[in-house]
Amino acid sequence: SVIIPTYNYGQYIQRAIDSVLQQSYRKIEIIVVDDGSTDDTRDRLRTYGEKIRYVMQPNQGAAAARNRGIAMARGEYIAFLDADDAYRPDNIAAKVRFLQTHPQYRWCYSNWAWVNSDGMAYRLGDAPQYSLARLKAEGDVLPLALQGYRLGSNLFLFSREVVEANGGFDTTLTVLEDYDYYLRAAANYPLGFVDQVLVDVYQHEGSLGTGCEKRVAYRSRWRLHRKMARLFGDRLAAADVRQAWRRQQADLYRNLALLLVGDGKPRSAMVMLSASLKEQWWQVGALLLWLKIVWAGMVR
Repeated sequence: SVIIPTYNYGQYIQRAIDSVLQQSYRKIEIIVVDDGSTDDTRDRLRTYGEKIRYVMQPNQGAAAARNRGIAMARGEYIAFLDADDAYRPDNIAAKVRFLQTHPQYRWCYSNWAWVNSDGMAYRLGDAPQYSLARLKAEGDVLPLALQGYRLGSNLFLFSREVVEANGGFDTTLTVLEDYDYYLRAAANYPLGFVDQVLVDVYQHEGSLGTGCEKRVAYRSRWRLHRKMARLFGDRLAAADVRQAWRRQQADLYRNLALLLVGDGKPRSAMVMLSASLKEQWWQVGALLLWLKIVWAGMVR
């Protein structure tokens, strides 16, 4: 089962669906969950007829849309595809073959390519320093995941066992809901790696990869960090994770402080800055913001 959540991505959705229809692995059901689109998405999908299972719901966010798709899925394996991205032809076949020949793994991921608005692949997923694919990481990847080695939901193939154990995407998270889902799966199941470029992640105006409204993003990140501390407190305190976790916390608090300054709440901003500097004392950005608030006489 390939689940494609979409919201006002009519101009891209056909590319995503066609990439699934063109898979060399043929036994696939395509579930498109329209999360309340107001563009021409529905009209564009009429031409597919029974080739897809289409459902529309009131706008609730990507997490809720993926959960609706999970509830509908009938496949032994489950994959997700964002409506503005695409699979390469052997994506599903390669991952199914990997899981069937490596029974110690119940889910896996692959390398990928970033594609620009002209349709040109300009960077591979194993290029950045903080990339699991660069490390060809397998097995217990939770320590790396907690350090900020993230993967998007497009890259995985899950057995139904993992999906059912994971309990769905967190609908309280506006962003990073896929990171949360991957963290929870990594806590319970070793992860396999297929060393092939099998997914194209497109960059365009409005895609998650090009950024989102900072206030929404950092509030969601705040919720996720609190959840991580609750679920993985012992792992976050481990020597191999602790320093990276403190850097992530420092970055979060510093950015929340910056938002609070913009909201005209310097006292609250100073509380967040203090928390940031406690996690990582030498931060040029945090120190400059501290001096700016003090020198401007914003805190009396």
